Amino acid sequence: ATPAPVDETVSDLVTRYEEHKSQLEQVGQLLRAKPGDPTLMKLYDDLKKVVELTEDLKKTQEEKKASEVNVGDRCEAVWSEDGKWYTARIDAKDPESKHFSVTFLVYGNAGQVAPENIRPYRHARKSQVRVGMEVRAYYETDGLFYPATVETITSGGLYRVAFRGYNYKVELPLTDILPIKQANDDAMPEKAVIPEHLKIKSTDNDKQKDLKKKKIKAIKSKFRKRKAEMVTEKKKNNWKQFLNGGKKKLKALKNKKRSIFASPDSVDGRVGVVGSGKAMTNFHDRTRHTFDGADPQQEMQLP
Repeated sequence: ATPAPVDETVSDLVTRYEEHKSQLEQVGQLLRAKPGDPTLMKLYDDLKKVVELTEDLKKTQEEKKASEVNVGDRCEAVWSEDGKWYTARIDAKDPESKHFSVTFLVYGNAGQVAPENIRPYRHARKSQVRVGMEVRAYYETDGLFYPATVETITSGGLYRVAFRGYNYKVELPLTDILPIKQANDDAMPEKAVIPEHLKIKSTDNDKQKDLKKKKIKAIKSKFRKRKAEMVTEKKKNNWKQFLNGGKKKLKALKNKKRSIFASPDSVDGRVGVVGSGKAMTNFHDRTRHTFDGADPQQEMQLP
């Protein structure tokens, strides 16, 4: 059999890293309950080696991917304020420190990122981009992603989206679309962070200071706009959840069966008797049935 490519094997190990780590913790707990058990000790050592190997391979793979990115490429980068991953764009690379200057494409912030904190860009999956769905779509003018609604999917595989709050529609490939809900949506920083290379220094001349001030102003403006949109989006989602919750409760009340312990239908009714308090059923008086043509006095003769 042909061996799997190295990159594929590494990727597979990275995918299972959390699973191995969880198994290691479980075996560790069992080993504390049964100290000295030879089977558990061997299993623990094997899992520990796998986890350590995966960590090394993961780091090697990330460094390799980071070395392949170029200025202008999209990627995912770690935000220094919270240590989480966000969609970003490579703006520059420092040849000495090897650090990257990036712009975070959902919030509009900028920052300096080390090579190990860069990984490949991931766009939305097809299952996350269907007609009527809310997404984040690429806006060419400033290169950021904004909330939008998918209106149609063209025969050529493009997605026609309408930007929320703007009278603007555009057709985009799947690579220019992000899912509307991401793991870090609620982790937006409190204020715009200015990258080190844009901070004004005493050695800067007037021209350099003016240029930095303009860029800083643009970063803050984009951040304020994005933060306001996130607040509006959150309120809208909360309101939708409230309405959906109300509809579910109303439906449940309509389908609710009457309890036998409910209050009786009238003051004369009794609790625990369904229909108690209603009028009694009327029955006709019982009479002897007379068959037509039969003589009631005639005795029946047995055969």
